[in-house]
Amino acid sequence: MAKVKKNYNDVLSILIILLIMLAPPISIEAFGNQQIYKYLNLEYIVIYFFFFYIFKYFRALPLFIFGVIVDSLVGNFLGISSIAFLILYKIAIYQNTIQVRSIFISEWLAFGLAILVVYIIELAMFYFTNIKTDMQAFAYNFIGSFLSYPIFWVILKYFFLRLERFGNDKDE
Repeated sequence: MAKVKKNYNDVLSILIILLIMLAPPISIEAFGNQQIYKYLNLEYIVIYFFFFYIFKYFRALPLFIFGVIVDSLVGNFLGISSIAFLILYKIAIYQNTIQVRSIFISEWLAFGLAILVVYIIELAMFYFTNIKTDMQAFAYNFIGSFLSYPIFWVILKYFFLRLERFGNDKDE
């Protein structure tokens, strides 16, 4: 009899995405401290990483719903985060299909281009909805997200590789 290999990567990916997407608005509401989120957009890093590499079951509709939930918790117009998440999702899927990931630096630059597009579209949406924005905060957030991508890339790659090895060792 052939053993069925258990793969928990997908379940953990969903949990990590949910935690990272819902933690900032909940912590802002609960604690009022959003200092780390001024300089880093962990949601974009995680969405890009998972959709670029390992996640194939999480589609656009759940991303849209999570974006609406994030917007309602933060107090934005409904749909702004959803549109940003969906744009990042589509760019990551496209870049994965053209195989940008052969060299890490090209993937990192592709991530920078993807979040630049998302930030430009977000700024345009904020402008047309008359939401006051701090351009300096957007610039810091972009730079922080871009520069911290390699750190989170290493952490997530290491974690999921270890998890995969652990699952394979257990099956033997």
